[in-house]
Amino acid sequence: MQATLSFSPKSWQMVQFPPVKTLILETATEKAFIALTEGSNVLAFQPLSGGPELSKRLALEVSTLLSSTRPEQIAVGSGPGSFTGLRVGAALAQALAFGWQTPLVSFPSLLAFAPTTAPFAILVDARMGGIYVQRETGPAYLAQPQDLFLKDIPLFSPHPALIQKRLPLPIQEATPSPRGLLFTPFSLNYCQM
Repeated sequence: MQATLSFSPKSWQMVQFPPVKTLILETATEKAFIALTEGSNVLAFQPLSGGPELSKRLALEVSTLLSSTRPEQIAVGSGPGSFTGLRVGAALAQALAFGWQTPLVSFPSLLAFAPTTAPFAILVDARMGGIYVQRETGPAYLAQPQDLFLKDIPLFSPHPALIQKRLPLPIQEATPSPRGLLFTPFSLNYCQM
């Protein structure tokens, strides 16, 4: 089962998640987070430290966030981003979904930084000379700074100073939020186990 969400550039609309409790794990960047949502309501949100601490503490943080609540769906960021961060988040999400017999969905990780208005581009350092770019529609892509033509749209990044060293344009700092996922036109990819 796959839900496809439509987008019209003239009418930026909120995506309606199913009205079920969803555990969201976003671990692709240094600004990781976990959240519990129900439909378009954020019930709990916990920012996490990235790097080695993430793999040590993720399961404990999820347990603390959920307390005695069992989600009806699990959503995990699918990248682009840190290989280790993605593996840690995906492994825990898959284990929980399997153990609880709960649906598992994925979403584009950079959309967790999306503002609530379009158009926009989210930029993240690819750590190999390139920049990952996520527009409001379509998949993220890898580009070289000299190949980017983004002067007419608002730019966001979780680490704007890092990006501005290679791309001298005004870039606003983006903070992660499950709210960003509620305003984005993407397909929920239902994972098979």
